[in-house]
Order: sequence, then structure tokens, then C-alpha cells
Amino acid sequence: MKIVSNKPTITRKELEGVLDCLIHAEINTGGSVKSFESAIADIIGLKYPLAVNSITSAYILIFKSLEIGADDELIIPSIMNQAPLSALHITGGKPVIIDSESNSIYPSIEQIKNAITEKTRAVILCDAFGYHFDKTALADINVPVIIDVSHTIGTEYNGSHAGSEGTFAVASFAPSMIITTGNGGIVLTNNSRYFSSMRELRGYKEDSINYDFTLTDIQAAMGISQLIKLKDFLKRRREIAKKYHESIRITPHKTLFPYSEDAAYQTFPVLFDAPMDRVEKYWKKKGIEIVKAIPAPLHSILGFKGFDFPNSERISKKLFSVPLYPTLTKMEIEKISKTLASFI
Repeated sequence: MKIVSNKPTITRKELEGVLDCLIHAEINTGGSVKSFESAIADIIGLKYPLAVNSITSAYILIFKSLEIGADDELIIPSIMNQAPLSALHITGGKPVIIDSESNSIYPSIEQIKNAITEKTRAVILCDAFGYHFDKTALADINVPVIIDVSHTIGTEYNGSHAGSEGTFAVASFAPSMIITTGNGGIVLTNNSRYFSSMRELRGYKEDSINYDFTLTDIQAAMGISQLIKLKDFLKRRREIAKKYHESIRITPHKTLFPYSEDAAYQTFPVLFDAPMDRVEKYWKKKGIEIVKAIPAPLHSILGFKGFDFPNSERISKKLFSVPLYPTLTKMEIEKISKTLASFI
């Protein structure tokens, strides 16, 4: 049987939580959503949380609270998910895409600061694949910072909760994330004015303009069950990643970063030292599904030329994700580890 590239970790507890909501006719946004929001706020360390129906909705609320206009610029790394682009397509505003550093998934602090102009209204950053991007040197910039912690939620870096360094933190709860509610997301901030603006727009009221971006109690009940197991999820992901690191050490292939107990390992990206067709053929023959870790860098989605973003372009073509999720069996982990070690 094929080992799939990713799989959500759903147990009886999640099913019981959803069933309880249905039994008590709690379907719309209510007590479960508030409890879920409060729990996420404690984990991330920002005061004001709003659970929403998707991460794109979270970005729309942020951009609306910042009053983004057509000429306003937002700095976005080329290597991250497309949700901010989708939100800007709705709200207006100009994405300023920046390349990553050589042999990295992240831009340098200097690249980010050099891109800031008088039109810059926010900088968007992402802890991609569960690896922390060190944002310490951005503390002195005079624009809001939005941090996507979909891949690092529940972790700490340099003594701070992932996401707590930003003006806003966002997270997706799609099936492939660290925790899932089926879909959905969350936005958090410490700024009461931004929060009030986003809250008014999120909910459904017949006497005002709003977007009805709310999460349901059914989804929140599932999320609460996931949060209870978050530490176990992270522990399991690190155990598997450590085994993969040991396997790949004897090969010419590379990981993005050395093994770290701070990383969340939402996936396990590998830069294979082989042509793409050979990589895909080898893993398919072994019955293990691997996928491109970066299906499309943001510059390519916008139609920008790859030679203007050489580092993001190169790494997006070479980087593959090897299956890593908590429900992998011991036998499956052994098979993947041996396959990594034998691909010379």
C-alpha cells in the first residue's frame, strides 16, 4: 500500500466533540469557538483572537483593519502560501515579492528592510515547513509585521511563542497543518483597534456590512480536541524528523536546516541531488508519495520572471516533501528512512 504524502491526525476524541455539538444543536459560532479562541491565544501569547473559516479570510480581515488601499504595498517572501495574494486580490493593495537568500527558503533581514518604502503598510512572514525564521532584527521597523505560524503553532523560539513577535499572527487549520479543524484559521493581535475592526467584519449581522467569515462550533470542537494533543503531535513529528536526519546524513542530499528540538516539522523538505524525473520515479517505485514542497513560488503565480527571483526559483524546483505526520506507523517510518538512506 502506498504511503501518502500527508494525512490529518483524526481520532475518536475529535468525533466525540463534533457529535456533542450536534446532539446539543450547537452548530453556529458559540461557546466552542470562544473556548478554542481562548486556548489559541494562550498558546501564541497575543490577547485578541478571532477564529475564521479560512486563512485567506484572516488576511482579508487584517488588510481591512489596516485600511489597505490600491497604492499601498505589502512585502511578501516568494516562498510562502498564496493566501495573502488571494486576499489582496479582493481588498486591493500591491504585493512586493522578495527573493529568498541563496540556499534558503527565507529572505535576509537586509532584503526585507531594503524593500520597505513610504508606501509599505505591512511585512508578511512565514515559518515555512515548521522552521522558525529569526525575526529579532525586525523589531525596529515602523510597519506592522504579520506572521504566519500555520507550520509552527505551539512552538517557541528564542524564548518567545511562535507568532507573538508580530503585530498580527495568523494560522491555517487545513488538513495538512499541525492541527486541523477540517479547514479554517485564526488571526490574533494585541491591538484593540485592529481587533474591533476585524471582529465587526467577521460576524454575520443583518444590520451591517460584514463578511460572515466565522468558524463553526463543530469545527472548533474538533480544534479543541486537536489542541489537547498538540504537544504529543509535536513530539512525534520531532521523533520522526530525527530519524530522517540520521538517514539522510550518509547521502549527498540535503535538508534545509540541521535537526532542532525547536522546529515543528510540519513536513520534511529535502533538496535531492538528482534530476527531478529520477527523484519522482525512484520514490514512486518504492510506493512512497512525495510532493513538491513549493508547488508555485509567489513570483510565478504573479507572472514575474524567474531570473528576477533566482534563489526562490531554484529551490522551488529542487525541494520535495517526504511524508511526515504523527499517524505514520513504525513500519512506514522505517521504510521511508531506508528509502532516504539508499537513494544515492
